[in-house]
Amino acid sequence: MPSSTVPALDEDSLRCPAALAATRRGGTDPDRYVAPTDAERDALRDTIATLLKMGAQARGPASRSAARAGFEVIDLPEIPGAVLVREIEARRRGGGAYVVRFDARARDTAIEAPHTFFDEGTLPLACELFQRTNSAALFINTAHRYKASPADEHGDHPSDVAHSGSSLFQAATEGLIQSVPGPTVVQLHGFAARGTDTTVVVSAGEKRQGDALVTRAASALARVLTGVKKYPEDSGELGATTNVQGQIVRASGGRFLHVEMEANLRRQVLTDAHLRATVLDAIASALEERPK
Repeated sequence: MPSSTVPALDEDSLRCPAALAATRRGGTDPDRYVAPTDAERDALRDTIATLLKMGAQARGPASRSAARAGFEVIDLPEIPGAVLVREIEARRRGGGAYVVRFDARARDTAIEAPHTFFDEGTLPLACELFQRTNSAALFINTAHRYKASPADEHGDHPSDVAHSGSSLFQAATEGLIQSVPGPTVVQLHGFAARGTDTTVVVSAGEKRQGDALVTRAASALARVLTGVKKYPEDSGELGATTNVQGQIVRASGGRFLHVEMEANLRRQVLTDAHLRATVLDAIASALEERPK
């Protein structure tokens, strides 16, 4: 599968908290990813659910459950009122990293970037979208979807957390669902340049047409970009129909918005602050209107 790389990205310019960016160190190493036990998944799910449900007063119990999963809860100086749930250094195995903001305006919204290595540039975009939307949570992967684990007998890679129902990333999303009724989850992804006019594909992760959030997001993006497509109405691919986070979010009654950006567009957005603000604010505006 071709990488959705963005050439010449300056990773030192990431607009993310330093401690969060550091969790990805070594994420492309072979065998970095180690599948979690059921007990570790339960513990991380409880950690995220507790933090989102109880806020700052949950710091003690959340730290105890995090430790059972091999994680710790630390403050983020760059984001007052937010904490980072990260792997304990001695137990790093590609389990992801999770930011929870206690004073979020959008308390039912989470931003996710499950392919930050393969879909280069999605980490800083997710961090900035998290800030612009004042969302309650930001979840990222910390191991390359392909390089960090060998394929199994079906050709699947356990480290591809957008397609692994047994990952800690999935457990964190389950914790979100447990604590936030009907959440909105936005995932940022990327695809390689294909020589077509498509720059963005927006989907809800299913083949059903007419999703209200997808329609609003595509319309908002089309006002500032060309080549914006909706799945399945305008594009027959990149629809995220096998995305396991999308499946559980929709099943819970929540909203799932999957945004695929072409590599050249990601490069432009990351190097042009005005364009970046315009594009991310378009996505944010689509989230603000809630169903009646």
